[in-house]
Amino acid sequence: MPLWTIYHSDSIFKDDSTTVPLADAITKLHVREIGFPAFYVVTIFVPVKSGKLLVGGRNPEKPFVRISIDQIALKMAEDLKAYKKWTAKIDEMLEPHIAAKWYDSEYHINETEKMLWKVNGTYAPPFGSVEEKKWIKANRVLPREVPYDQIVGNVHGAASRSKL
Repeated sequence: MPLWTIYHSDSIFKDDSTTVPLADAITKLHVREIGFPAFYVVTIFVPVKSGKLLVGGRNPEKPFVRISIDQIALKMAEDLKAYKKWTAKIDEMLEPHIAAKWYDSEYHINETEKMLWKVNGTYAPPFGSVEEKKWIKANRVLPREVPYDQIVGNVHGAASRSKL
């Protein structure tokens, strides 16, 4: 599950006409490039009032966007080329929503242990498994076919199996 928390000046991303296109682009990025089901992708917009979002201890002169991305369903291999490729894809996706509008921005990516994540009270199937493909097709959580602790092999998934 990628969780995108987007903190932003309250003068931008005010309604569905600006939030939905960005959330849709984020979702499509994860579906297209990694193969996640769309329902794994969560985007939260958090408007911050002037005086409460400070950059260098000052109110920014133009709209500012600070994004925290939590990648949980799949960890990337520790590889500089993979990191550059993934961040380049993020930059390209964000460009029409942020850079093209002359907003200042910053983001970072956290990776969390998959065994500390549940969806509707259950562990997600291993990345690329037949069971995960059923979840993708249904675009929702389905009852687990095999208890997670009985799955043999790669329970975490590996970025090398993704398209990155």
